[in-house]
Amino acid sequence: MDIRIGIAGLGTIGSGVVELIRENALVIREKTGVSLSVVAIAEPAIDSRPDFDRTGIRIYKDGMDLVSDPAVDILVELVGGVVFPKKLVLAALENGKHVVTANKALLAKEGQEIYQTAARKQLALGIEASVAGGIPVIKTIREALVGNRILEIRGIINGTCNYILTRMAEHGLSFAAALAEAQARGFAEADPTLDITGGDAAHKIAILAALAFNTPVDMADVHVEGIDRIDTNDIRYARELGYVVKLIGIARERGDAGIEARVHPTLVPVDDQLASIRNEFNAVFLRCDFLGDGMLTGKGAGSRPTASAVVGDIVDIALAMRDHNTMPPFFSSARKRPLVPFGRTENRYYMHFSTVDKPGIMSRITGILGENNISIASMIQKEAGSEEAVPVVMISHTAVEENMARAIAAIDALPEVRKPTVVIRAL
Repeated sequence: MDIRIGIAGLGTIGSGVVELIRENALVIREKTGVSLSVVAIAEPAIDSRPDFDRTGIRIYKDGMDLVSDPAVDILVELVGGVVFPKKLVLAALENGKHVVTANKALLAKEGQEIYQTAARKQLALGIEASVAGGIPVIKTIREALVGNRILEIRGIINGTCNYILTRMAEHGLSFAAALAEAQARGFAEADPTLDITGGDAAHKIAILAALAFNTPVDMADVHVEGIDRIDTNDIRYARELGYVVKLIGIARERGDAGIEARVHPTLVPVDDQLASIRNEFNAVFLRCDFLGDGMLTGKGAGSRPTASAVVGDIVDIALAMRDHNTMPPFFSSARKRPLVPFGRTENRYYMHFSTVDKPGIMSRITGILGENNISIASMIQKEAGSEEAVPVVMISHTAVEENMARAIAAIDALPEVRKPTVVIRAL
């Protein structure tokens, strides 16, 4: 069976998809009996790509031309952004075309309308490439673990941040130097804001939470913090206490209270599986009632890994088309579940205080913590720095987020505290 593909967007991923299909079309046909061919590409900046081999491919400047092209069986949306991709995807579905997208922002913010349209039109929607690049986490959740109740997901789902934190931890680079290196090596965008502020990871954890717990997730309810305020001193102190710092996305089942969905820097024990994930690699840990614990890891971004996920979706849809099957819709019986307010989540905490070296200050700090039901598990105290401020680092036992926020506000109001307290949650 011949499957004809139209691609909107010829950036890094789009180019990778074309390359993969051209290089491995024979491999795919031998494995599946399906022949894939890219018949059309929409790319406004195509004139800047004189090196691109257009043989056998119709070129459009406007992605909407793919929607009306009768030769396109599957539309692959790789444009990026939200407003135009939503218009494009919905138009393609309404026009009877199956869709594959790698657009995490689109799915996190507008996914429900897209899922519902695909279900109403009985068309397939492939979204594997939207989370963790080439790691088949969505397929694992939807298919391999369909008989399990998923209890928790936590993962390193942004390769840019993981690369930066690895370089800071292992080579003592400042955040700015590590970011510049990541940009030079192509692991970070020229404008890295979405990555380093946690927004990219938040889109991904929203998608995973929705799939794992079969509920729509509103991005406004997902708590997001990035790594842009992480300092090498805190990475070093955390290591002395037996932790590494990672940007972690967490989605967790909380029974009748609902679910948690959040992204923030997190202290991970050095013997935890996630602590060993270095540089640009991603990893997703899953805890289930029957499987128990499992983890998927691999390259979470880049042309070839993400193209691999896109083509995997294309082949799944092609096989369903060949066999005249309807692929199962997303959220066929979803019910809206509440997201637990971030202030009601429970964590252990790393706290880095900068205080004057004065008798009684430690008792005042620990007194405030105690008044807010926060107990201390471990502590280290350093020599006074150049400004005569003494760094004091504590790890708490499990506490409620709103109690910690109230305690830190009171501590930072003390005249002996020289800088705002650094607080990082710990697994």
